[in-house]
Amino acid sequence: MPLKKPQPSPATRKAFHRGLTEMIELGRAPKDLPSGGLPQRIYVLSLRAIAKGQGLKRAKPMVWEFLVGGDRKPAVLIAIGDPPGKKRPRMTSLTRGPVASAALEATRQVETLPRVQRNKYELRRLRISALSIGAFWLKSLEKGKPDLAVPYHAIHQKLKRMQAYTMDEFLSVIRPVAEKRLAAETALVDKAKSAKGK
Repeated sequence: MPLKKPQPSPATRKAFHRGLTEMIELGRAPKDLPSGGLPQRIYVLSLRAIAKGQGLKRAKPMVWEFLVGGDRKPAVLIAIGDPPGKKRPRMTSLTRGPVASAALEATRQVETLPRVQRNKYELRRLRISALSIGAFWLKSLEKGKPDLAVPYHAIHQKLKRMQAYTMDEFLSVIRPVAEKRLAAETALVDKAKSAKGK
């Protein structure tokens, strides 16, 4: 089944088109790029939320990324900051080259996974920067079916790139790593405070 793609607000789309046009005019993006882009909502998850076993309840939407081009055209990835409240969305970055091409290829690949095709999901992306992990978050749209995680960038040896895991399986692998990293960061902070007090 095709993945449901979340749709950004008209203001976010406008910011994307404005940013893309500006980058083309500045010569930072190719002139022959298509005007449409594939939008993806990026959520972030903190070490603390993972270590406390809070699952995805603490995942926060932070930015939209629009994937443009691909196939025989150059690929670019445009990030649009979409802050809560009344602030206007605006372009925050443009990425081109291998990183953008890999993002487009991974998006095409995730849609063809057998485990993904059997049920209905909404396509999201999950970023855990402190652990250098990026994964597709396939939010289940069917009662009783678990969310899936498909890592596209993970340095952890127990996570295979572009393999679908239930979200519980995924979180159970990264939780001990998050706990260890959090403990190390806390120890550094305590050591710095102790040194200051001397």
